[in-house]
Amino acid sequence: MILDTPALELLQRLLATPTPSGWEANGLRLLAAALQPHAASVSLDLHGNLHAVLNPGAPMRVMIEGHCDEIGFMVQYIDDKGFLTLTAVGGVTVPLLAGERVVIQGRTGPVNGVFGVRPPHLMRPDERDKVAPKELTDITVDIGASSRQDAESLIELGAPAVVDAGWRPLAGDRVSCRGFDNRIGAFIVCEAFRRLAGKPLAAEIHLVASVQEELGLVGATTAAYAIRPHAGICVDVGFASDTPGHDNKLVGDVALGKGPIICYGPTYNPVLRGHIEKTAAAQAIAYQRQVRSRGSSTNAWAMRQTGAGAAVALISVPLRYMHSAVETLSLGDVENSIRLLQASLETLPSHAELAPTLP
Repeated sequence: MILDTPALELLQRLLATPTPSGWEANGLRLLAAALQPHAASVSLDLHGNLHAVLNPGAPMRVMIEGHCDEIGFMVQYIDDKGFLTLTAVGGVTVPLLAGERVVIQGRTGPVNGVFGVRPPHLMRPDERDKVAPKELTDITVDIGASSRQDAESLIELGAPAVVDAGWRPLAGDRVSCRGFDNRIGAFIVCEAFRRLAGKPLAAEIHLVASVQEELGLVGATTAAYAIRPHAGICVDVGFASDTPGHDNKLVGDVALGKGPIICYGPTYNPVLRGHIEKTAAAQAIAYQRQVRSRGSSTNAWAMRQTGAGAAVALISVPLRYMHSAVETLSLGDVENSIRLLQASLETLPSHAELAPTLP
C-alpha cells in the first residue's frame, strides 16, 4: 500500500519547499493549512513550531513529533567578483557539494547558483584526487553576478540556501529527494493526525512539526515544555544498511521496503515500545529493529528530558544516503509508518500503565 493522491501531492509540495533550520515557516504553513479542517486548534509558537490539538480535555497528553527543518546553508561572504562563500546550517557533508546546484532565498525571490569546479583539463595529475572540497571555504558559489554590488542587489549576507535537488521517482515505490530528513517525519505525524480526526480517542493528541532539530533539538525542547506530555512518539529517519559498503555492524540489518523501524535502547519506554510492537502485529505491519544505546540525537530525547519527563518511543523511516542531495526511501515504508502511528494512538495505554510498578 502507498499513499493516496492528496497525501502524495502534499508530500511533494512540502519537499519542493526549502525549509533549512531557522527558515521552516513556509513548509509549516503548508502543513497547517492541511491540518486546520481536522484539528481543534492549530498554531505557530514563538520559535515557529507548528502545534495542533486533537481531542482536547482527555486526561492523558500525548505529543507526536517530526521535525520540519532540513540541512542547508547561509551566505557568509561575497567577494569583489560576486562569488559567494556559504556556511553550513546543520550537518552538511562538504565533499559532496562540488558541481551541485544551489537555490538561495533572494531579496525578491529564489536565486539560482552552482558550486563551481575546475575542469579536469586544467588540473595537474596530483590535483585530480583533490577535487572534492574539505571545507566550505574551499569552494565558491557562482550566481552569475559580475561584481559584489551585482550580487548584493540579488541576495544579502545571511540569506538561507539549500541544494537544488528535487523529487525523483526511482524503480518500484522508491523515491529520491533532498531533505527527506526529516520533512518525511513531519508529514507522517500530520497524515496520522488527519486520519485520527473523528475517531474515539482516550488521549489528548498534540502534534508538533518542530523547528531547528538539526541545530540541537531546539524546537521540540521548547514545545515539550509548553505541552508537558505524559508520552511522546517521535518520527524521524533511520539509517538503512542495504547498500554496497553497508554498515550493518553499526546500525543492524535495516532495508528499504521492510517496514518502519522501532528503536530499542534505554531512552525508550519499554511499555510504550511494546505497545507499538503489539500494534504492528495486530495490524500486520512488518517492522524492523534498530538499537540506539544513547538515543540523544532525536527529538525523542527532547521530549523525555522535559519537565518531569515523558515516556517516549521512536519510529524511524529507513533512509539511504542521509544528509545528501539524493536521500532515498520507500513510499510503502512511509504509508506503513503512518498506519503504525495511527493505530498505536487509537489504543494507547494510560499514563499510569507506562510507569514502572512496585513489587
